[in-house]
Amino acid sequence: MISLFIEAMLRRWDNHRQRPFWRMVQLFVARIFRGGGDSDAEGLDLGVGLVLTLLAMPGGFVSLLLLNKYGTFLQWLRGATNVDPLLVALPDEYFFIVLSMTVTGAVAVWRWDAIFPDRRDYMNLVPLPISTRTIFFANLVAVLFLVGLVAVDVNAASCILFPMVVGATQRTFLFFVKFAIVHAVGVVLASVFAFFAVFSVLGLLMAVLPLGAFRRLSAYIRGVVVVYLVALLCTTFAVPDLLRRVHGPAPSWTLLMPSCWFLGLCQSLHGRGTPVLMELSRRVLPGIAAVVGVALCAYAVGYQRHFVRIAETTEITGFARAPRISRLGVLLDRLALRTPFQKACFRFVCRTLLRSESHRLVLTAIGGLSIVLASQALMDAFGGARSFREAARSPDALSIPFILTFLVIVGLRIVFELPVELRSNWIFQLMIDPERQECEPLARKVILMLVLPWLLVIAFPAYAYLEGWFVACVHTVLVVTWAVLLTNIVLIRFRKLPFTCTLPLFKQHSFVTLLSVCFGFLLYAVSTPEFESSVLSEPLRMLSLAPVVAVAWYIPHYLAKSALDIERITIFEESPTTVVEVLQLRD
Repeated sequence: MISLFIEAMLRRWDNHRQRPFWRMVQLFVARIFRGGGDSDAEGLDLGVGLVLTLLAMPGGFVSLLLLNKYGTFLQWLRGATNVDPLLVALPDEYFFIVLSMTVTGAVAVWRWDAIFPDRRDYMNLVPLPISTRTIFFANLVAVLFLVGLVAVDVNAASCILFPMVVGATQRTFLFFVKFAIVHAVGVVLASVFAFFAVFSVLGLLMAVLPLGAFRRLSAYIRGVVVVYLVALLCTTFAVPDLLRRVHGPAPSWTLLMPSCWFLGLCQSLHGRGTPVLMELSRRVLPGIAAVVGVALCAYAVGYQRHFVRIAETTEITGFARAPRISRLGVLLDRLALRTPFQKACFRFVCRTLLRSESHRLVLTAIGGLSIVLASQALMDAFGGARSFREAARSPDALSIPFILTFLVIVGLRIVFELPVELRSNWIFQLMIDPERQECEPLARKVILMLVLPWLLVIAFPAYAYLEGWFVACVHTVLVVTWAVLLTNIVLIRFRKLPFTCTLPLFKQHSFVTLLSVCFGFLLYAVSTPEFESSVLSEPLRMLSLAPVVAVAWYIPHYLAKSALDIERITIFEESPTTVVEVLQLRD
């Protein structure tokens, strides 16, 4: 009987799903995830499953890293007994709230252009016997579905793993259930608030500004929103302590940081709310109602203006103007880019990274993960430090540039493998000499030019101010050396022009490569800062790393020299490894 009932319900749902309204909802949902591009376009096709996996990775990864903090055995080794888990978890809970708001807000910024129907949707849907009101509500349902899906997916891993990590120190299962429910309520509501807040800002500007002005200012407005989200993520190491010290009414700066409201909500539900946190928790429901109302009104007005003007837009593009070479480009041509191949292909690689939506997504996910791990390390550095100088010399603070450089370098190496417009790579096959072996030097210069300037601009001045010029020089030289060595290692036998070759095939050693990356991260971003922190008082001990540097420098050069001539030719298509080689003696 139960199986018959389930089958009947599934049949009714299938019939109901085939109605025009729900078919349009499916169309708009798929369009929001895929960006409205042609489905038959070659290159990288990021499916819904991969996108959702990338969004859920930061929360799960950070939750696993917290095992070191909440393990009972490690707490006993530190001499910590009778630890209050709710008190210890307060800064981490705030971190997950900020993380959920940052990731969800970034999704809203990233998918803003795909929310409204485009010209192709207009041409396909308007001739059908479907009212514009039905199209509007179908698009609205798709947007609301996106909000719920992203809010649940971004926090799914942390809602399970983080309560398990905190509840491992307790004997009752009821503590885990209560903590998990409260944590899920806080982070999911924070995600919903962040999505509608970004939607409200962009929607209001779209409804108020003329269409041409909004298109010109859209990129700058979204850039400001992203900067605010990153700044919000960087407050995780300071805000919990500030809220603990407040004894009067809530400070005025909490109005600009809604993450404090949701922390107050979680602490109130835990029964640990101070007067300040209780006051902040009372802002959650009015805040969510306000941003949802503003977002829906702005969406309705913006949708009407956008949908009416679709028919007036044309697909005719202007004549392409000759690219203008900036002073920075001239300087790069003189100092770093020596050959015509490097000058042309360097600009091709940089423009692809900036213009390709799929590649920007992968880089954004990797960059977001690196910022999350760096923020967690910064919060741990200031957690037990008594001064800024002591925190700066801690392994956690020293590991921040190592974490950022490792993930960015490995991420760029991965992105180089992702193709774009394979049907257009014939121009490279026609003009490039495959035996010149310039792909590896080009990729090395691209990676180092995107990584090293930020190290010199950020890491060196910060440590020069906190620790003096000598420590800043030692730390910067070590990070730069490690970045150069890692770049040489990840580019071993790299013989592709980035973005012009087919996706690499799965090979038997793929799992070994993945394990090597994880092991390399431990050596690069964990062990090296630990060693550096212990030898900063005696800098001469840093010379003990010379043999490691020599070996890491020699191995890539030896493998490059020992490669066969056929293994050095530039390729544009990955060929499978043949198990049986045919001698073809009859030919």
